[in-house]
Amino acid sequence: MDETTANGRPAAWICALGLVISLMGCQPRVNNTPPLPPPPPPAVALPQPVRPTSYVTVNQLNLRACPGKDSPKISALELNAEVEKMGQCENWTQIRVKKNGTIGYVDSRYLSPQPVKVAQPIKKKPKKAKPRKAIPPPEATGEEEEAEPKQEPFPPIPRVM
Repeated sequence: MDETTANGRPAAWICALGLVISLMGCQPRVNNTPPLPPPPPPAVALPQPVRPTSYVTVNQLNLRACPGKDSPKISALELNAEVEKMGQCENWTQIRVKKNGTIGYVDSRYLSPQPVKVAQPIKKKPKKAKPRKAIPPPEATGEEEEAEPKQEPFPPIPRVM
């Protein structure tokens, strides 16, 4: 037998060498990738379009889903409700209600660029009632009126049993 294999030393070297090679395979690989380009600058925010403000000119105005009286009603707007005009379609205006953001259509006739001035009710002093002159009953004056007998417009219909 060979002395190198009997001692086990060359076999130990072979095992150690195999272990080193296998562990080197577990080492992370170094990637030389180019650096990422810088992120693009943030997009410039577009200015929001300026929409004219209008006011409701009637006590109650139906807000509809589409233009037309046959379209479903979304809600009702009160007098002087603030709305933004978003578009126009014939006699209908698409609006956004400033109070709650609801979008719908209303008849253009009932919108105004200025709020409607509501007249304050005037408090009038109640007039004092003047006492009426007493009119004596006809018996007291001595005049007698003949009472006409009441006639029924149709004679009673006899019932048949």
